[in-house]
Amino acid sequence: MRLINKLLVLAFAAGILGGCTANPSAEQEILMVSAASSLSGVVEELTAGFNEDNPAVEIVANYGSSSKLRNQIENGAPADVFLSASTEDMETLVEKGLATKDSVAPFARNGLLIAASSDIEEGAEVEAVLSSVDGTVAIAEPASVPLGGYSKRSLEALDIWQSLEGKLIYAKDARQVVTYLESGNAKAGIIYASDAKLSAEVADMSMMPLGSEEILYPAAMVAASSQQEHADKFLSYILSEEGQQIIADFGFMPIEGKKP
Repeated sequence: MRLINKLLVLAFAAGILGGCTANPSAEQEILMVSAASSLSGVVEELTAGFNEDNPAVEIVANYGSSSKLRNQIENGAPADVFLSASTEDMETLVEKGLATKDSVAPFARNGLLIAASSDIEEGAEVEAVLSSVDGTVAIAEPASVPLGGYSKRSLEALDIWQSLEGKLIYAKDARQVVTYLESGNAKAGIIYASDAKLSAEVADMSMMPLGSEEILYPAAMVAASSQQEHADKFLSYILSEEGQQIIADFGFMPIEGKKP
């Protein structure tokens, strides 16, 4: 009986200690970040850097096309910070009072590249390269994905959009364009400059720049955020020297005037 009593006492004590471990006195606060799919790698690194000085804040990221994320916020989905690849989607939220106007700031720039599985000769022109592709060319969906809109406008400016339409396959977001290239479902694709480092397969492909309008990524606090203090700190971190260096390390261009 004494042995049984001792075992019961030990089990009870273990239960108390276990309960203390499972229910820490200082619970983490959650910061919801809705970010364009092209930002997934860099947001993970920014989160790690931010958490070094803010360990009590757990950042939960939700990725998708900027228009999809904007639509989610419009429909009341929980979000504290919106990191967009589209100034238009950000402006829509500001106009509707769903993003805090004073918090809006561009935090990264990007460019467009043509990635091809076959060699691109030095000095070749965009029109010749895309016209000679033996197979499909992947681009993001122009009507709903910022990358697709940038791609279409650039091809229209070169007067080759209509001639390529029969070769094009459309991706639901920037990441899927990379997937099409990796799998061989597309022989060429138009990607963000930052996407060139996403995988060994894409990094080994031939690349050439595709001229386009300036591509800016704006960030803002969501007006309905219940974590405005943490949201403000995270936005400040993104624009800090350390944050801009992380952005540059992932192939994005930092904002002019912000030293990486």
